[in-house]
Formats: sequence, C-alpha cells, structure tokens
Amino acid sequence: MIKKYFILTFGCQMNESDSERMASLFESIGLKQSLEIESADLVIVNMCSVRQSAVDRILGIANKFKELRQKKKGFKAILTGCMLDPDKDKFIKIFDFVLNKEDLEVWPQILAGEGISSKKKRDYLKITPKQSSSFQGFVPISNGCDNFCTYCAVPYARGRLICRKHTDILKEVKMLAEKGYKEIWLLGENVNSYLSPADKKINFADIIRRIDKIKGDFWLRFTSPHPKDFSDELIETLAKSPKFAPYINLPAQSGDDEILHKMNRPYSSKKYLEVVRKIRKSFAENRVGLEKEVAISTDIIVGFPTETKKQFLNTVKLFNLAKFDMAFIAQYSPRPQSHCYKNMKDDVKKVDKRLRHKELTETLRLVGLGRNKVFLNKEISVLIFEKYKGYYLGRSRQNKAIKIFSKKENIIGEKINVRVIKVLPLSLEAEQV
Repeated sequence: MIKKYFILTFGCQMNESDSERMASLFESIGLKQSLEIESADLVIVNMCSVRQSAVDRILGIANKFKELRQKKKGFKAILTGCMLDPDKDKFIKIFDFVLNKEDLEVWPQILAGEGISSKKKRDYLKITPKQSSSFQGFVPISNGCDNFCTYCAVPYARGRLICRKHTDILKEVKMLAEKGYKEIWLLGENVNSYLSPADKKINFADIIRRIDKIKGDFWLRFTSPHPKDFSDELIETLAKSPKFAPYINLPAQSGDDEILHKMNRPYSSKKYLEVVRKIRKSFAENRVGLEKEVAISTDIIVGFPTETKKQFLNTVKLFNLAKFDMAFIAQYSPRPQSHCYKNMKDDVKKVDKRLRHKELTETLRLVGLGRNKVFLNKEISVLIFEKYKGYYLGRSRQNKAIKIFSKKENIIGEKINVRVIKVLPLSLEAEQV
C-alpha cells in the first residue's frame, strides 16, 4: 500500500512549480511526503529533456529503483515532466508509469488501474500548489513555447504555448501575498508573449500593472522573456511598477547576427542592445536611488554549429557593450527532436567550446565587477535564503548573490537591511545594519 511519496525534480523553475502541484495532489488523497527516497513507497521523477545532464542523472538512479523494489512490496515509480519521445523510450523499462503532467488530476485513477479518457482536455495548473517555500512563490502564467529556436527542445517537450487566464494568475498571486510571501516569480518559457485567453487585450504589461496593485510587501520577478517581445510599453510598465524588483534576465544566446539567424532568433545584436539601452534609460528616469541600477543577466550558447572564433568574439563584444550583471553560459549540445539535431552537424570541437566558455566567463567577471562597484558601502535590502557555515546567503532587489555576516538567528525568509562591505565579480559581501 502506498503511504509516502517522494518527488525528485530536475530542470527549471517551471518544473519546480509543477512538482508543487504534484505534492498537493498526492496529499489530497492522503499520502505523506517523505524527506528521503529510501522511505518512500512512490517516487515521482519530474524530468527535464531540455538538458542532457538531467537525462544522464535519471539513468544513474535506475539501480536505486531496483533496490527499492526488492525491499518494498508495491513500490512504484512515475516518470513525468518535460519529456522528449526518445527519452521516454529510454526510461519505459525503468519506471512503472510514464505520465503526462497535463493529466495530473487523474493520476490517482491511473495508479489504481482505472481507465481514463485520453481525449479530454485537462488543466493541471488549476490544482492549488503545496508551496515548497514559506517566503518564495512561483506562479506559472503560461506553458510551452511557439518560437522554435533551432537548438531548443522546449516546444517538443512542453508543447505549444498555452496561456492561463489572467484571473487565475491574479488569484494565485493574491493568495501568496496574503500569506506574507516576500518574493513572487511569474513563470513561462516566453512570458512576454502572454495574452489572456479570457481577454486578448490583456497582455504581459497588463498583468504586471495589476499585480503591482495587489496589497502586500513582496518583490515581483519573472522568467523567461524573449527580446523580440520586449515592447516599449512593457519596459515603461516595469520601470513604473514599484513591486517589480530591478532585475531582468534577457536571453541573447549569441552576439553574432549570422548565428542568431541560424538559431531562429529574430533580432540582431544591434536590436538587442537597443532593448538593453531602453531598459536602463527607463529605470534611470523612473526610479530613485539604487533602484535606478537595473541588473540585466543573459543566457548564452557557445560553440553553436558553424560558430567561428570571429563570430564568438562578437558575443564577447556584446558582453562588453551590454555590461551584463550575470550570464548563464552553456556549451552547445544537440537535443533530440530539435531542428539542429536533425539538420546541423555539431562541428565545433569540444576543446574550443570549453575555451570559449572560459573566455566568456572571464569577460563576465570583469564586466560584473564593474557593475557591482556601485553597491560598495551602500545600504540595501536583502532576502535571506539560507545559513551556511556561520553566515547567511541572500539576494538583493537586483538579484545579486550576497554573503551576509549577522549574529541574529531565525532570519531565513526575512528581508533585512545590510551594508555592502566587499564587491566581487559575481557577488557581494555585507554585514547587517
């Protein structure tokens, strides 16, 4: 008999949010959450086919399932999440069930051996999540993507773009605000392409404006946007919405126009830099103090098929011009079902990918240090996330990683004021004031 469940989550914040809804469902039918995999009767692996590393890790836990089946009669394992067809085929023998998250509400019937209709449309996002944090909340506003970037597997793993009703989004945000949540993230593969299915006139900028009016002391953030959909209306709305924390992740993927075209990213490096310029200008004009200092991070792929050294150096140039605060740099690897996987040879040597990754990281460190110097000796607000080896770790409004020295206890999940005493290339150090 299944009494305890354990969820193992791989991938992005969207998957983390999905796992919260899975936990809510299982607890609604009387199961209890296990803190470790060994004591669970039911293990759910919420996977991510978008990155090969996550796929490899799932293959690595196959032996653990064998052990648990030998020790526990009736042990079951479910695979779900962002799944590409080739990965499903790999895991079908390891798991008892391979289930779509869209059918989450009928999982109990499936586990019980009951038949269900595969044609019925279901909305698993209507399930109220069991929040894994008492101070940081994730609210999906859409699911899937219609962009079909040539390197990306998301449209195949998560499906085409489906937006939630704006009323459902606002209701969920309001619920978190009423519970005193300190930070709320809006999630989607392309958040700024949002249009409410209940009213097509309500776009992402409207969602931001409406959330900004909700009562509560919380920071609002979102991920991930697309540069092509970053309108002047959205930029002005963000700058004029006090609850929106001044941090934007704006994925560039490359700084070379030819590579961007091959990636099916419909903008040039010049257009991208123009969006960055408009964002910085709007925050400088509409905010005060350090709120003017909007932090911008990016996502980059090095070693994309056919990328030359010269083309890579255009990405280095982009870093120097955009002056990113942070960057998430990935070495290209082909993902099954994507356009590149089917049509483009992975022709950049691994050693060149590693060298480019290293060079771009060094550029980021130099640029990041320059960006961080403005915070030295300044007093800022920080949300505390954890305690580690005698000090606390937190994030500022600009989403800067901060190491905090404080003698106070029980401040995890609290906002505190600190003074920055040291700046590093990608983080800050501070003491409580």
